[in-house]
Amino acid sequence: MLRRIHIRNHALITEVELNFNEGFHVFTGETGSGKSILLGALGLLLGKRADTASVGLSSDRAVVEGWFSAPHLEDWLLTQDLPVNPRLSIRREVLKNGRSRVFVNDAQASVAQLQALGEKLVDIHQQHDLGVSLEREALCHLLDQVGNHNSVVHTYQAAHRDWVDKATEWKKLDKLSKAPQGDVPYLKHQRTELEELNLDALDWPELEAAMRTLSRASELTSGLEGAARALDRDDSGALGQLDRVLKALRRVAGVDAEIDEALVRTESARIELQDLAETLDDLGRQKQPDPAKLRMLEEHHDALWSATKKHNVASPENLLARQHELDAQIQSLEGLADDLHEAQAKMNKAHSAMQAAGHDLREARLAAGATVVGRVLPLLSDLKMPHSCMDWESEDVPADALGLDSPVIQFSSNPGSPLQPLTKVASGGERARFALALKSVLAQVQSTPVVVLDEIDTGVSGEVASFMGAAMRAIAHSDQTAQVLSVTHLPQVAAQAEHHWEVRKATDGMTTEVGVTALDEEGKLKAIATMLSASEVTAEALGQASQLLAAAKAH
Repeated sequence: MLRRIHIRNHALITEVELNFNEGFHVFTGETGSGKSILLGALGLLLGKRADTASVGLSSDRAVVEGWFSAPHLEDWLLTQDLPVNPRLSIRREVLKNGRSRVFVNDAQASVAQLQALGEKLVDIHQQHDLGVSLEREALCHLLDQVGNHNSVVHTYQAAHRDWVDKATEWKKLDKLSKAPQGDVPYLKHQRTELEELNLDALDWPELEAAMRTLSRASELTSGLEGAARALDRDDSGALGQLDRVLKALRRVAGVDAEIDEALVRTESARIELQDLAETLDDLGRQKQPDPAKLRMLEEHHDALWSATKKHNVASPENLLARQHELDAQIQSLEGLADDLHEAQAKMNKAHSAMQAAGHDLREARLAAGATVVGRVLPLLSDLKMPHSCMDWESEDVPADALGLDSPVIQFSSNPGSPLQPLTKVASGGERARFALALKSVLAQVQSTPVVVLDEIDTGVSGEVASFMGAAMRAIAHSDQTAQVLSVTHLPQVAAQAEHHWEVRKATDGMTTEVGVTALDEEGKLKAIATMLSASEVTAEALGQASQLLAAAKAH
């Protein structure tokens, strides 16, 4: 429940602090007194949109703080990484530029978090609301709450998730089987092409080196022949020249140790040159041009690069991995037909289970709808709508997480009038009474501790207004609700309240300020008398007010 709210520099409110107790609260005041400003401040505290108009003219920021008793939200706060305190505190600061800051238990939070928290704390209904959203999700949630369908909803949602998973797997396999890459003969053809390239034996660097050698065979042969001639044994060759050197050194060998050493080195060089000459002769024979072999290597090289482009890999060295990939893909696809058949069987079975669970959920919601009707109609009768008729329709919709159905409220307030969607109910007074009756039912199952009713009693008067006030008080004392805050212009509603707040607007000619006062019994009597007389308080008005208060206490 809401314990306290502190408002500073919000619109025409300089500073107001209100302390609340449990039960039924009403806010009254003349039209334009500032009740909407007060509700606007509460809206800021619950995550409503902030703008520059929220900030008072003489300040740079508006601050709204609220304190709640909300032990049922401790787990939710933990999931949001927000501190848990015995008394929940919320602070909203709005700057002149429209930007705002949010603090929950003194820890900074986002506006989105505040909005989610606000929905769990306060349920606000305004004049033209019907007591509940008529969107499919809201109506399903309403019926599931009334019927306590947790188990049935869980069973359906589990069945729906299983069907979605099975359908997703089947679609994946079906798509794979129909795609070009899923054509087994085509994949086998691709694999055969790669196998013919003998990729297991491929040494790409060696192939490129061999091609370079063969493409320059004539140039290499010519160079080797020139080198061999330079080493020839005739007088012009290096070996011939070295033989003459050896002959000269051998004539003086044995005379000097250094000369002997030079002879040894020369003989060693002679041996090395002789070996080099033989090597060059061998290379010359090996590097002879071979056009046929070169042509074969070029064809193989071109085939490898063509395959590289076809299979969209980085280089011919990656083709073997692609071949292995094709092997695995073919192996997988050859069993695809069996897999696809099995997946379809599982999907069909899951769909049947989901349909059965969805049917159970639909029936449970229809039963809950009947419960709502059984509770709403007597309340409408008390509210002077004795001829009201109400029913629920269940329209088929494609399966989703909510179910297979879309609930629709059908309503008629006049004898002989056909049932029609609730949105077509035209009378403002009828809308107000239906909203209150439905809210009375929801208050028994919804966990929102605070309900705010903003002039939903517009369009009614007299005895009906008294019944509406009594209904509001009853909501405040339901199992799930701790407080009802009602903005009203009706003295009959105000008389039913346990706590009465008067909103006034005062001006000194220069500035205007909104204030809120908690009324005692005498103040409450005068306020209700003022609402009855619509002018100065008369003895007759006071008498009527006293009667209303006495009747409310006796109710």
